[in-house]
Amino acid sequence: MDGLPAGVAASTARLDLEGAARDLWPRDTLAVRDHGPLAVPAAVVWPSTDAEVEAVFAAAAAAGRSVVPWGAGSGVCGGARGQSGAWTMDLKRFDRIGDVDPASWTVEVGAGVNGQILEDALAARGWSVGHSPSSIGCSTVGGWAAARGAGQFSSAYGVFEDMVVGLDGVSPGIGRWFAGLAGPDSAGVDLGDDGLSAWIGSEGTLGAITRLRLRVRPVAETRVLRGWRFPDVATATDAMRAVMQGELWPCVVRLYDPVDTLIGGRTRPKDAAHEGGNRSWLKGVIAAAERAAPDVASHSLALPLSLPRVLAGLADGLASGCLLIVGWEGSREVVRVAEAAARPILARHGRDLGPEPGERWYASRHAVSYKMMPILLRGGFVDTMEVSAPWSAIPRTWQAVREAVRPHALVMAHFSHAYAEGGTIYFSFAGRGDLARYDAAWSAALAAVRAQGASVSHHHGVGVLKAEAASRSVGPAVAGWRAWRTRFDPAGMCNPGVLFDPDTAVGPSPPPAQTVRDDGLVAVPRGVSPASLDAEVRWPWDRWGTPPRALRNPWESGWIGVRGTVDGVACALGRGPREAVGPDLRPWLAAHAADAQAWYGLAHEGPRWMGSMVLPAPWDAVRRLLRAGLRPGAVGVVDGTLFLGFRGPAAAEFGALAQRVVGPLQPVPWRRLPRYAGSAVPCEPDDPRAVAATEGFVWRPTDEVVAAPPAAEGV
Repeated sequence: MDGLPAGVAASTARLDLEGAARDLWPRDTLAVRDHGPLAVPAAVVWPSTDAEVEAVFAAAAAAGRSVVPWGAGSGVCGGARGQSGAWTMDLKRFDRIGDVDPASWTVEVGAGVNGQILEDALAARGWSVGHSPSSIGCSTVGGWAAARGAGQFSSAYGVFEDMVVGLDGVSPGIGRWFAGLAGPDSAGVDLGDDGLSAWIGSEGTLGAITRLRLRVRPVAETRVLRGWRFPDVATATDAMRAVMQGELWPCVVRLYDPVDTLIGGRTRPKDAAHEGGNRSWLKGVIAAAERAAPDVASHSLALPLSLPRVLAGLADGLASGCLLIVGWEGSREVVRVAEAAARPILARHGRDLGPEPGERWYASRHAVSYKMMPILLRGGFVDTMEVSAPWSAIPRTWQAVREAVRPHALVMAHFSHAYAEGGTIYFSFAGRGDLARYDAAWSAALAAVRAQGASVSHHHGVGVLKAEAASRSVGPAVAGWRAWRTRFDPAGMCNPGVLFDPDTAVGPSPPPAQTVRDDGLVAVPRGVSPASLDAEVRWPWDRWGTPPRALRNPWESGWIGVRGTVDGVACALGRGPREAVGPDLRPWLAAHAADAQAWYGLAHEGPRWMGSMVLPAPWDAVRRLLRAGLRPGAVGVVDGTLFLGFRGPAAAEFGALAQRVVGPLQPVPWRRLPRYAGSAVPCEPDDPRAVAATEGFVWRPTDEVVAAPPAAEGV
């Protein structure tokens, strides 16, 4: 094709074009099944260097073409669809996996590396990223960053953006750039730490991510998973909250609602009678439909799924109880202490089902991604929606979405990710396979989520599917993304029509979910240090505003949300923990709202333990402690004395384990230990200027003037 850059691999073959014409958005799959038209790109290009990416952007601009960055096409929101006349930029030739740096616990990875290939390669060397999405076998590392993904172990390790310490990429507006910690091939404009906020979650609308520097950790020494049966969702979510706010750091906290528990049969032993689940009621309905109309057996799901209220009533009548999977991984001693402390919390209202349900889940945890196509082929559709909210809003959001969707589809849910301040609900819809019913189910579901003040996306991203809902959710803060786009892609050539809807009027974002004391959140006005509050804030830093990402360990959260008024319009971001509604616009809102307030997580009431000792390199001792899998609730160095504190039901036991790592600690009364939150650079472990430590680095304050971040240029 004329206009394609010379020297860059490209194709206009029909097979290649159709392969890049869509991602895995079920709506597009329905359309293809029914022989609907595909928006086929004009060409597919495969650059393998940053210079070639620059050449593609330059050639596309000259030819008046849009460019769609593409990883593996595993997204489910239409974020990587083909666009007629556009070029699809497939980044899978950025496939290098660098050597793990054992000193800093980091690795550099090409954006096109397949997730499972990365984990397998790291595991062979004894390392892991800790990111395990259900799409791990069919997604890329760059895609994880572009959509702000989350893995199944995020309760322990954070979401994917928490694992990223540096990015490289190319944009049409500024060419090559890097953000966060630089790598050996980083070049171009230094975007600083704020560049990570702009690019993670940008969904290809600013340009292309080409390389990532990621935190890694040694493969876990042991893993323990168990099942617990609870009578209902409210009781189970109370137990989940207590475990998370008890700072016991499980890797998995996964609850199935009564209907999902019924269909999966997950509180029953797997045997021939139950075939791994209690699906006989649904199988009976399908069989009856096939007997009544054997000539349409290939569409046998269409009839029963046309009666979602009937199916829902039948399921509710048979459902009883919920399954909760809880697990830990890490060193044997830390896992032993944490699980022992959690057992009384879970046993208060739950029944221990032993390890079998947890081990069964682990063995099949990625299988759900491969079970949708048979339903489509039999006349139905299936889709999933993940939302997040504070703890107090989770039961009512679950109920509101169920009621909203039931006229259109059978709905079930599991609660897939848990954090101290809240968690996520992962809904599954199944309905008759026509586009009108699909659209009605999604419209009702998103409206119900927004009405409850919850977040419309936790880790699937936005794409086309949620663009209108996302625009209304971020309200006037969408101006922050527009300013980024003006700088990085002034012509708007990258993935147009995705992420935010330009036709959606920017009004006030709806109020977030009202929180209660057990949510563990507190509002702090601009200029007030969280450390100055009467209440104890989890992981307090020494100034208002979240610290640089690299100074936080992956499981730590800075501010949860930010609220304020922009040009007279109310705005609230961070409606649920670790939301993924586009890039992180909280720093922009904090900088532009004169009345900005940040929401931080409070430490839960409970036991405390603290010890102190004098060490020649105290921050190196903190790093060794973190690398051993211990996570102190308070840590600091005061006049050369190291203070370590633990909170929650295992506080004293964790304190005892800490002394095995750093040496004998003198018990002292609990005290506040505000942490350094300014600009910092890595230093030697024994550097006397050290002020902080993470698993990977010991840090000292930056001496030189830091380059102005994008926010200084109106972003």
